[in-house]
Amino acid sequence: MSKLPYAFLAIPHEFLTEDFLRDPVMMRFIVWMLKRISPHSSMVPLKGKGKQLLLDPFEFMFGRETCALAAGISPKNVYTRLKQLIGLGYLRKVDSKGASTYSVFVLETKALRQSSNGQQNEQHLGRQIDQQTGHKLETKNADHRKKKETFSSRAPNTDRLPFSDKQKTDLQGLLAYCKEKDLRISERALRRWVRLYEPERITDHLLLLLQGIDGIKKPEAWMETALKANYSQQKSNIKENRLFIEDFARRNNWNDIKITQSYCTHPSSGKDYSFKLPPDDFRAMLIGCYEQHRENWEGNHGNRG
Repeated sequence: MSKLPYAFLAIPHEFLTEDFLRDPVMMRFIVWMLKRISPHSSMVPLKGKGKQLLLDPFEFMFGRETCALAAGISPKNVYTRLKQLIGLGYLRKVDSKGASTYSVFVLETKALRQSSNGQQNEQHLGRQIDQQTGHKLETKNADHRKKKETFSSRAPNTDRLPFSDKQKTDLQGLLAYCKEKDLRISERALRRWVRLYEPERITDHLLLLLQGIDGIKKPEAWMETALKANYSQQKSNIKENRLFIEDFARRNNWNDIKITQSYCTHPSSGKDYSFKLPPDDFRAMLIGCYEQHRENWEGNHGNRG
């Protein structure tokens, strides 16, 4: 029995929704990322150091320039898409690994589709599958149905998956809360959210919904968008990051940093920093920008002296 000389990349359903498919740059980044992810631990050589880095399952090394070159997109777009996936809860930075020339991120499999028995379907992620020829018609039809399901751009029907005891308790609590607050949220939507998100994330966004309920015509549709983009975390990030840069700039007399409502910019270097970024990343980038600015200023001041 011969094999076709092809390898196929399994892409999680969450990355095949209409929002993702309409963004070709994002899809280029996702394909680049998934090619570097393995469901098994692996040792990766570090260039020029004679050492190796241990990557745990679903971890991958990230370098902006390397990714941009391999994926065929600009470094700015690379950075933007990376932060979008972090904000959506699909990626997390591994702080214990990385260096000045690279970072390590991990695919958050808990945010991806679950299999029918409630366990994460991790075996399919990152696997390259060899397709064989000579199968019987029944096998071909089964493979076709499986492939159609895997690459469907429709959201998976999670409503039929069994609930755990914790999920049942969470659902009852959310149903009672929505009834008490007179929120027009269907039980079907709540069931789907309980499977996809932590209960704290759902309740945080219900509170945001209540705060702006008078200006929201379709609460359930708003919640779908808000949960996916993680509005509550972004709002928290914006507040924390703005307070940080205002205090940091004041304490260090950093007068050429410009602070707006949603981001800050350093005109001398031409760099912008969104307040929506994770606070740890935001602080590291701003401190790095300030130190570079101070070195340049001291160098120029010394040269004039």
